[in-house]
Amino acid sequence: MLGRMKGLWTQTPREKAATVDGINLFFGALLGANLGTLDGLGLYDYGKVIFILAGTVMALRIFSTTERRAYAYGLLGGYVLLVALFLYLLKRDPVGISPADIDRLIVTLTIWLGSVLLVEIYPTMATGKDQEQA
Repeated sequence: MLGRMKGLWTQTPREKAATVDGINLFFGALLGANLGTLDGLGLYDYGKVIFILAGTVMALRIFSTTERRAYAYGLLGGYVLLVALFLYLLKRDPVGISPADIDRLIVTLTIWLGSVLLVEIYPTMATGKDQEQA
């Protein structure tokens, strides 16, 4: 009975990859919708926002696919600090972007990061097919 219960709380590597892909797809679309509200932003500042968001997508994707855990956590930690600093500076001097839009961006990135972290720390079990491929 305990073995069956443990199976409910684990995921296969393919399930994990599918979950992360679904999270990334959803939040990518959500970011696209949020970018539609940044029309008051100048071209230079818009470029900075796009750069930070593209980096977020890449950092989360690398984090969820690499086998090098120390590298993954270091990359993600450094990137979270960079994004937090960027958003803090944006919030201090919002030119062309409303504070509500910055808040929505912060909430979106925070929930996205938390979702990916939750999937990553969730236990993964190897299936027969996965063991054959290894």
